Amino acid sequence: MNREELNLILDLCLSWGCEQLEKDGFFHPFAFTLQPDGSLQRSGELTEDEKLQDPEKIIAQIQAMLSSGCRQNLYKAAAIVIDVKVKRFVKEGFVKAVEVQLEHEDGTAVDVFLPYRKNGNRIEYGAIFSSAMDKTMFV
Repeated sequence: MNREELNLILDLCLSWGCEQLEKDGFFHPFAFTLQPDGSLQRSGELTEDEKLQDPEKIIAQIQAMLSSGCRQNLYKAAAIVIDVKVKRFVKEGFVKAVEVQLEHEDGTAVDVFLPYRKNGNRIEYGAIFSSAMDKTMFV
């Protein structure tokens, strides 16, 4: 596992997601890729029509685009970032979180969550948690 590359793209994904939350209070799904030259690229802005689509459809489109690029060896790593509700602990119930579905060409696939809650005009972040996931892009 290439921790340096994974941390690089994860940090950028979480930073961008948090920035959007603090600016707009939400965000639409987006992606980042790590190119073979080490540069990072964010997916393009959604059109107004795309923003009206079901988020699951947007995620499926992003995933298809990333999978195609991964098969063509265009990326070393790819990540999809989603604003979700997730159940971390049974007693806690569902919490809002920035989710990063991150995959690397070395076979690493991890689902990372940064819980948050809105407190007035501020956003308070919790502790990051993660779990292994099945590969969907580098297959």
